[in-house]
Amino acid sequence: TETITAPAMPLRLDQNYPNPFNPATTISYYLPGDAVVKLHVYDAAGRLVTRLVDGVKQDKGRHSVDWRGLDSRGTTASSGVYFYRLTVGKDTISKKMILLR
Repeated sequence: TETITAPAMPLRLDQNYPNPFNPATTISYYLPGDAVVKLHVYDAAGRLVTRLVDGVKQDKGRHSVDWRGLDSRGTTASSGVYFYRLTVGKDTISKKMILLR
């Protein structure tokens, strides 16, 4: 019999859930190998709101992070559209989410 090898799963960033959310949401992603990860949240104007994961080495596999709608100072973020961006090496993926207060 022949050996069959499955192709490696690519880097993936899932849609947050729930979306829209209040007061918290979960962001999940898959890493195809061990990597240094950044996961940041930006407002609609492109300003950095918070760093959920900032340059942390993580193992291959599925990971998730909760965002409680707070900025980097611990202040409650206002209602609106936000973007979360996953950066792994040279790869970057972004998605949109909505916070309703």
